[in-house]
Amino acid sequence: MVETELTQERIAENQAAFREANERIESTADQMNLAGPVPFICECSDPTCMEIVRLDIDEYEDVRQYPRRFFTVPGHAEAAVQAGAAIVAKRLPGYTLVDKINIAGEIAEQRYDDLLS
Repeated sequence: MVETELTQERIAENQAAFREANERIESTADQMNLAGPVPFICECSDPTCMEIVRLDIDEYEDVRQYPRRFFTVPGHAEAAVQAGAAIVAKRLPGYTLVDKINIAGEIAEQRYDDLLS
C-alpha cells in the first residue's frame, strides 16, 4: 500500500472513532430528552482533538444521513483535504462538513455500516 493510502486510512479510522463516540453522545442526549444544542466531539483527523461542536439533534442526524460525511470545528478539515481524504461539503456557522473520498470514503462507509450492525 502506498503512503497516501496509509495516510487516508489513518485519517478515516481517526474520524470514525470520533463518530462512534458521538453516536454514544447522541444516544444519551435522546434518552435524557435534551433540548437545544448538544456538545459533540469534533470529527477531524487529529486523534488528540477534543474541541466541541454544538449541534441540535436534528442537525446531527442530518449529517449522519451520509456515511462519508463528518463535521469539524472550522479549520480542522484542512489536513484531511490536503491528504486527499476529504473535500469540504459545506461551511456553516460553528462547523464545517466534510465528505470522505477515495480510500478514506470507503473505510468511512464500512465503519458506518459496522456501527449500525
